[in-house]
Amino acid sequence: MSNTIVENLPPYELKAHNYGEDHENKIHSDEGAAKYGFAGALVPGVAVYAYLARPVLDAFGKAWLEGGLMKARFISPVYDGDQVTASGVITSLDPLTASLELRNAENVLCAVGESSMPQTQPGISISDYPHAALPEPDRRRRATISSFKTGDVLGSLDFRLDFKEEMTAFLDDMVETAGIYRSGEVACHPAFIVARSNEILMSNVALGPWIHTSSEVSHHAIAADGESLCLRGRVAELYEKRGNEYVVLDLALFGEKDRPIARIKHSAIIRLMENG
Repeated sequence: MSNTIVENLPPYELKAHNYGEDHENKIHSDEGAAKYGFAGALVPGVAVYAYLARPVLDAFGKAWLEGGLMKARFISPVYDGDQVTASGVITSLDPLTASLELRNAENVLCAVGESSMPQTQPGISISDYPHAALPEPDRRRRATISSFKTGDVLGSLDFRLDFKEEMTAFLDDMVETAGIYRSGEVACHPAFIVARSNEILMSNVALGPWIHTSSEVSHHAIAADGESLCLRGRVAELYEKRGNEYVVLDLALFGEKDRPIARIKHSAIIRLMENG
């Protein structure tokens, strides 16, 4: 970011894309979403997170991906084809902090967030996140908070970052045009970490229709193309609200030689109350 501080972050306008139409989670299909009172299939929260992140990248630059924070909370549905605008306003200079929002063409507030560039942040110790084997698909826990207790360790997700194939397709799904990602200068989009947080939930829980509600990511380093990564975590919180059952996960992503990449607080409704 330049030395000149501006009050408003550069806005980012795009047409939302529901890349999850064929996914196992039927909340991203028109028929599945209608059962819960929605007007159509929901654009995944991962994409909404990516939309909110773009003004932050444009304002804060690569340094934010190496040590910045961002949290996002999803408020109102975003539907396929919606024209949306992500924007932000600087709210503090010490540390540099911006409030974020995403609105559709009708000016409905769809998501809010906050991003910052702290001088320092707490370290992540791999010993606090024990590795555990993923359950077999037919041994995953039922999608209800009664299947868990706070502190339960999740099966870990091991994967290798592949920019040429996987990340390029991911950028298309996110409608992401930023050159820093497209060129491969940064091999891992921040929303990809959020997507993997969804995957660790799906790999541990036999979910029906479910909704990703919020994510907070603390960046510690940028994952490299081809790097072997491990996402580990546990259940941080369980609660019920308006008939829906929520789980909050405390996750950490580690690279090779156990180097910390990110810490994630990831929240979702794992059991939805049907409309009517």
